Amino acid sequence: DLLEWLGSWAERANLCVALGTSLCGMNADQVPRAVADRFGHSSGEGLVIIGLQRSVYDDVASLRIWGLCDDVMKLVATELGCKVPNANVAKRGKEWDHRHPKLCYNTPVRKVSDAI
Repeated sequence: DLLEWLGSWAERANLCVALGTSLCGMNADQVPRAVADRFGHSSGEGLVIIGLQRSVYDDVASLRIWGLCDDVMKLVATELGCKVPNANVAKRGKEWDHRHPKLCYNTPVRKVSDAI
């Protein structure tokens, strides 16, 4: 059962990286919530939140990165020595774009001076 599996991860995870989510109270939030709670009691590595939206867990995250997920993950991959973009993954992405012609990317890029 998926809920049991989720509960198991919530009980034993030491670190949770939440990418591009507002963590708005869905059942899956039990993993980041549990990890953040344990970190607050000096256990585990905590919760890392990456994205542009505020979340209810921003104040308890061990690391909060405000940015576009793609940009942040490119930096992480570079730091880890991964080639970005991977040629096979880039090819699959272009094929996906081609199969979905109405797709448009229009996430606004914020400046430091912009209000959050």
